[in-house]
Amino acid sequence: MKATTKILAGTIATLAMSGFASASFITSSGDASLSGGNVIDFEDQTLGTYTSLTIDDVTFTANDNNLRIDNTYQQYNQSGIYLDNGTYGGNGFGSLTFDFDGGTSAFGFTWGMAESFASWNLSAFDSSNNLIESYILPSTGSSNAGEFYGISAADISYATLSWDGSYDWIAVDDFTYVSSVPEPATLGLLALGLLGLRASRKQHA
Repeated sequence: MKATTKILAGTIATLAMSGFASASFITSSGDASLSGGNVIDFEDQTLGTYTSLTIDDVTFTANDNNLRIDNTYQQYNQSGIYLDNGTYGGNGFGSLTFDFDGGTSAFGFTWGMAESFASWNLSAFDSSNNLIESYILPSTGSSNAGEFYGISAADISYATLSWDGSYDWIAVDDFTYVSSVPEPATLGLLALGLLGLRASRKQHA
């Protein structure tokens, strides 16, 4: 095998290994995977109901009925303005999609009002619609302890939050996400591979 081919093969293999990471369930806003993340607190959003709402790099879409930007309940892990699935006079969504413009490596949110009679599933998918990981979120009831949940995994394109059971009023706040960008270590490996390729070309010139 030529030196150039060896360098490229080694670099690609190393990049592939460094880019692989198993998914994990986030249970705290202080999770290391969320370090430096962007926070959407909904405070600058107009109160009302929407079918879809884009804030920064995230689009929130109600797959059935509507989502609501509300400030009615200053408890149940919510403060100020937040997103929920109530509507003014009826039920809101039973399924919500989070689309990440450019992808994300981790996301999470403050979770409130969830009751035990409904099972809420949080699922993450890649750009090819392959399921990366799925978790059933715990119920919180009237808790105001700041329960926070999410998923950390490489190359999350979008995620869904959906229930399996009777209608349940839930709320989401302080939505935090980390935009997908090449890690410094990955960039360093790529640079080394390119330098090696350049050196090999010089030797064979």
